[in-house]
Amino acid sequence: MVVAMRALETIDVTPPGCPKYLKLAKSFEKQLRTGALRVGDRLPSVRQLREQHAISIATAVECYLWLERQGYIRARPKSGFYVARTPVNDDREPEITMRANGPVAVIDAAPETPMGRAAGGDVVQLGAAVVGPAFLPVARLNRSLRLALSAFEDTAVTYEDARGNIRLRRQIARLMFRQGAVCTPEQITVTSGSTEALNLALRAVAKPGDVLAVESPGCYDKLLALEALQLRALELPHIVRHGVDLDRLERAIKEHRLKAVLLNLSCHNPTGDCVSDEMKAAAVALASKHGIAIIESDTFGELVFDGTRPTTLKAFDSDGTVLQCSSLAHYVAPGFNLGWIQAGRWQHEVERLKNFTNVASARITQLALAEFLESGAFEKHVKSLRVALWRSVQATRAEVLQTFPAGTRVSQPEGGCVLWIQLPERYCGLEIQRRAAAEGIHILAGEWFSPTKQYRDFIRISCGHPFEAIQPAVHTIARILA
Repeated sequence: MVVAMRALETIDVTPPGCPKYLKLAKSFEKQLRTGALRVGDRLPSVRQLREQHAISIATAVECYLWLERQGYIRARPKSGFYVARTPVNDDREPEITMRANGPVAVIDAAPETPMGRAAGGDVVQLGAAVVGPAFLPVARLNRSLRLALSAFEDTAVTYEDARGNIRLRRQIARLMFRQGAVCTPEQITVTSGSTEALNLALRAVAKPGDVLAVESPGCYDKLLALEALQLRALELPHIVRHGVDLDRLERAIKEHRLKAVLLNLSCHNPTGDCVSDEMKAAAVALASKHGIAIIESDTFGELVFDGTRPTTLKAFDSDGTVLQCSSLAHYVAPGFNLGWIQAGRWQHEVERLKNFTNVASARITQLALAEFLESGAFEKHVKSLRVALWRSVQATRAEVLQTFPAGTRVSQPEGGCVLWIQLPERYCGLEIQRRAAAEGIHILAGEWFSPTKQYRDFIRISCGHPFEAIQPAVHTIARILA
C-alpha cells in the first residue's frame, strides 16, 4: 500500500460557524471520497498537521479523533495515523433490511452442499471464504511439516494432549494477547478448525430447543451447527459498522430467555465491516449483566486491509462470558484444518466434550503450525496477504459494479475476502447460484445467510484468489444475469 505524507488542502465543506477541527476533518473526508486518499495511506502526524494548517495541537487532535470515530482512520502505535476505510457511496452498498421474526427452528440451512457439486476439477471456487493456493505460503508450510516430522521420532504415532499441543497453545495465547485478550495456554483448546470450535461452544452453553440470537445476515456455518444441534435461532439485524442493536438484544434476552448470542464483529462475514471497541465493550457488558454467553467468531480479524488488528470481544471479557472461536485454516493452512476455542467459564465443559468427541486433533499438523508461528513466517505472510486481498476485493468490486445489471449494490469490506452483493429485485440468488454451478462456478446465494431464508436477491462471492482468476467468472455470472 502506498504510504502518503501529503500536504492536504483545506476545503470548506461545512456551514458557517462550524468548529475549526470539524472543517479540517471534513476536508479530509472529501479527499477520501474523491480518491485522493486511499485505504492504507499514512496521514501527517499531529505536529505536521499543526504546522501545515497553522492550528493548535488540540485542534489537530480533535480532527483526528473525529475521523477515527467515523471509522475513516486508525492509529498504529509508534507509527501514526492511517486510512482505514473510505466514505461509503450509500447508493452502491447493499441495503441490509430484514423482516422481524420470532425464534425459529433452523431447517434445511444448506439446501445444497456448501462446496458445490464438484469440489475440485475445473470448478471455480468463489463460494467458500477460503484463500486459494496462489495466496498461501505453501513452500514455507511444507518446510514446517518436514521440521515437525524430524523433531521427534514418535511424532506421527503418538496421541496429542486433548487440549492441543502445548507449543501451539503458547503461540495461540500470544496471538490472543496481540488482539487485546489475556489468557494462558492452559485456557485454550485446539480444535479441528473453527467448525468444531463452534460446535463445542454451542453444546457447552445450550441444549436442544434453546433459543440463541444470531446476526442477520450471518455466516451459514452457524446455521448448519444450530440445525444439527436442534437449537432455535432468533435473527437480529447486523447493522454495518454498528453491529447489533443492543436495546433490541436486551429485549430479546428477557422475552425469549436467550442462552447465547453469536457475534462476528471484526471483518464480519458476509459484509466485511468492523465494529467499534465501544460497541464491543457494551455488548460484553450486556451479556455479562444478564448471564448469557457470547460465542464470538473471529476468523478474519487479522485481515483488516489497513493492517490494524481489531480488538476482540474476548478482550473486554472479565468474567468468562465470551467463548472465542477462531482458526487460521481459512487463510494460512486450509489442509491443516486447525482452530481453537477459549471458552471462559465453560472451559471444563468444552474440554470434556472435546475429549469424548474425537480425543484430540492430529499432532503432526499442530507441531507444523506451531513451528510456522514461532518462526515469524505468520506475520510476514499476513502482511503480504492483506495487500493481495485488498487488491483482489477492490478490483472485483469494481468489475461487478461495471458488468452486473444496473441497480446492483456491493459491500465495501474493511477486511477479509468476500463481497456481499445485492442484485435487483427480479433476480433470485439461489437460481443464479445453480446456473453458475452449471457453468463451473461456485458462489453462494443470500438465502443461506438467514435462518428464515431472507436475502433472496443476494449472492456472496469470495475474492481469495488473484483478480485474473476471478474476472472471467464475474463475466460469466454477468452473462447469466443478462
